[in-house]
Order: sequence, then C-alpha cells, then structure tokens
Amino acid sequence: MEKLNLSRLVTTLFVVLVLYQPAKFISYYLTDFSYEEMMDFMWVDDRTCYYPGELGSGKYNYGKDCSICEQMNPYKSDGIYIKEGNGYIIGNDLMKKVYLKRKPDYISLERFTGGELYVKDFESGITCSFYSYE
Repeated sequence: MEKLNLSRLVTTLFVVLVLYQPAKFISYYLTDFSYEEMMDFMWVDDRTCYYPGELGSGKYNYGKDCSICEQMNPYKSDGIYIKEGNGYIIGNDLMKKVYLKRKPDYISLERFTGGELYVKDFESGITCSFYSYE
C-alpha cells in the first residue's frame, strides 16, 4: 500500500512539473512586464540613439553624439525608478519615457537575452536604445 502511495506521489509531482513549466512559459510571453521587472534586467547601452524624426525613417547616422544615453540607463541606477502606470523614468532631474520594444527571452542561450528597450528624453527629443544582457 505504501509503495502504491509513493508511486502516486512521484507521478503527481512529475505531472505537476510537466504542466507547470509550459504554463509558466506561456504566461511569460502573454503577459506584460511590470516596470519593476524591467528594472531587474540588466540593460546595456546599444550606443545607438535616434534624434527626433529619425526613429521611424529607417535611416541612421552613426557619427552622432550619444553620450546622453549613459545617463538614461534604467538598470539599477541610484535614485532612478520607473513610475508605475505611465512608464516615465523619474529621478535625478530626469524625465524620460520608457518603451519596451521586445521582451527578453524566457530561455536565454546566450549572454544577450534578446530584449530591446527604448528610452526617450523629452528635453532633447533623443531616443536611446538598450538591449538586455544576462
């Protein structure tokens, strides 16, 4: 009797694990990130910035000064947080808008996890590009 209960327990645990991971995987891609979850990822400056009107045009000038992007990195910056509800980075006299273009991959096989984030500076109009890194 005890062997039967033990085998049922092991089978039940196996089935739960087999069903849990696909459900977690599906929910990862079907739900949006909260802004706190965005801040937990490591975002690396892509050294790409778009001046006003340049983002949608498809043309990019590689000779631009993108030094403002170093100040706008949302990853574990002191005194910077993303205001829940509207996606603005607040703190250190910053007023920026955050756009998550692509979520990082659920299972990352490389150091670069496939996420892409845009941060727009309202004062200058420059949009900086960041990618997620593990």
